[in-house]
Amino acid sequence: MKALYVFLSSLVFFGFICVSPAAAAAAEKPIDLYFLDDVDYDHWAYEELERFLYADIIDGYVETESFEEDGEKYDYTYVSIKPKNSITRAEFTKILVNSMNLHTGETVKSFPDVKPAKWYYEYVKVASSQGIINGKPDGTFRPNDKITRNEMAVMIYRAFESTLDFSATGKVFPDVPKGNFAYEAVMKTAALGIIKGYGNVFKPYNDATRAEAIVMIDRALHLVPGTDEDPAASIQTVDRYIKDEMKFTEQQDVEALKALYRETTMGYQLAYSLDSMDMAGMIEEDPDTKFTMEQIGEHVINAVSVTNHFAEVRIDNLVYKVSMTAPDMSFNMNIDLSGTAYLKKNDDGKWKIYNVVLDEDDSDQDWKEALETEIN
Repeated sequence: MKALYVFLSSLVFFGFICVSPAAAAAAEKPIDLYFLDDVDYDHWAYEELERFLYADIIDGYVETESFEEDGEKYDYTYVSIKPKNSITRAEFTKILVNSMNLHTGETVKSFPDVKPAKWYYEYVKVASSQGIINGKPDGTFRPNDKITRNEMAVMIYRAFESTLDFSATGKVFPDVPKGNFAYEAVMKTAALGIIKGYGNVFKPYNDATRAEAIVMIDRALHLVPGTDEDPAASIQTVDRYIKDEMKFTEQQDVEALKALYRETTMGYQLAYSLDSMDMAGMIEEDPDTKFTMEQIGEHVINAVSVTNHFAEVRIDNLVYKVSMTAPDMSFNMNIDLSGTAYLKKNDDGKWKIYNVVLDEDDSDQDWKEALETEIN
């Protein structure tokens, strides 16, 4: 019966059992590879770092540790972002291409130090074809060099020049004079708040950190306006997920559920949903246990904010009556699983859910405590 408590309290999403270069389909990852280990909630860039990890824009560094308990050896896998570390030119290029869903353009510039066998080859190819990178004066790209803050500002400026209005004059930093190759890019990205600087200076030749790189790209992504159809499309994705999950679960159609998850979710939420299906089997294995969920009333969905790349969608009044009967216990309770869904638009123009944050309130704790009391 402990499995049921774990199932309900940890793996219920929306009240149910069940979140590469743009041209390539991202491989599905296990839920372990979304456990962010080295960034606390109070980190200045936590929200952006989590978003990029959950939306499969970055992968982080996969770490595995072993521990022993009761004579058994176990492995624990998690992900490190290493936000204070520097970032190479190749790594930054990959993040920029992934985040923007960029494809190879007509004219590709080649670099003698970027070979087809290298992991970054396709990303550099895409970025060069989009005019984002031109290389060094000697014709090389130097993919393994650490990227500086002024180089990063120039790449962001070029990447978003066609989708953002850079006509405003921004802050002029004394350490980025007009003679600096990054002067225009720094001034115009500062005008839109993409870069902030350190007080009155920018420190253009400092190595950029991984956190700085991700935050600057994230700021730019959130400034690109969406289409008139984007709010309705993002709402439709969330509504379909809720309704079809209920339908396919009642029908016990496992393959339809998996297809639904792959069509409407990505990254963390996809891994979470598929993992939840595995946990559901713990209940199905007991023929004497009956578990049902019935929606009470109608839920309401509204778009809170929508840009060309990200959407935040609010779900209210999503209430379920949960019932279970078993030889040794039974219970009935209502669970409010209202919350906020976060989506990213893919390169095919379709919105997918990468994370859902449920509302935290007293009733949430009440049903968990009540369930634990019944089981104990």
